[in-house]
Amino acid sequence: MSCSACPATFWDEALRLGGWASTDVPESRDGLIGKAIYEHHHGFQTRYLVTGGNQGLGHETLRILARTNKYHLVVAARSQSKADEAVKAIASETGNVSDLTPVFIDLDSDDTIFNAAKIVEEKFGNLDVLVNNAGINRSPKPNATLREDFRAVFETNVFGVAVMNNTFLPLIRKSTYPQRRIVTVTSGLGMFGVALTESSPYNAWNYKFPVYRSSKSAVNMISAVDMIALREENIATVLVEPGYCRTAFGGFQGHKDADEGGKVIARAAVEGDNRDLFLKIIDDEGKHAQFGW
Repeated sequence: MSCSACPATFWDEALRLGGWASTDVPESRDGLIGKAIYEHHHGFQTRYLVTGGNQGLGHETLRILARTNKYHLVVAARSQSKADEAVKAIASETGNVSDLTPVFIDLDSDDTIFNAAKIVEEKFGNLDVLVNNAGINRSPKPNATLREDFRAVFETNVFGVAVMNNTFLPLIRKSTYPQRRIVTVTSGLGMFGVALTESSPYNAWNYKFPVYRSSKSAVNMISAVDMIALREENIATVLVEPGYCRTAFGGFQGHKDADEGGKVIARAAVEGDNRDLFLKIIDDEGKHAQFGW
């Protein structure tokens, strides 16, 4: 990678401006330098949209990113009031509300997704990174039938993610950011290998959950297809498995704090080089595991 307008010493300076040390990037130096140069020359913050931003892992991810003061964050929640409250909560920590934009996105409603994309396009012109975090594990309807349970979970977790990707992809394509991404939160419960291996702590003998597990398997396949389809455009499709965290989503019964899971998602959104992320998944310890679920 080169920049004719930059002196030779700019490479190390670019790393400093981007907040990275040269020792941190032995294999992805060019990609991280590209991010630093891009942000330095363009003089603005990378734009991220995170769904489910008012609680749980989505909110923790946003808090982590906001504290760096490097990014403009589009905070999506299932109602405008929840999005507004999330922005207020995050701004109370950072003291900077100007880097936050609340939007209403209900993954069960195409209209809210389309409207949010319109807001992003009118305000920014493009989007750099989309983080699909929002999801449910059961129907909100009491005494839902099996069909109703499957339909509700797939409506949000699968159809909602598919429509988000399809709707925001044109805006991501408009971005010239060198590390454009679609990051989708998955679960080890959606892995066939985990389900069918008796030695796995989350095998299907101990944890059945067919509705939720199958929804995450479907999301994995959507992401796998997108990985192939978008590779030549250097738009990375990243699957991230943050682990079993103590959030309302899981009845606060996980073995990790929510901020630990948020850190994994944040890393998936901002770290590494797209070329190194192809056919990889980021697990709950932030390592790249072979995608073969």
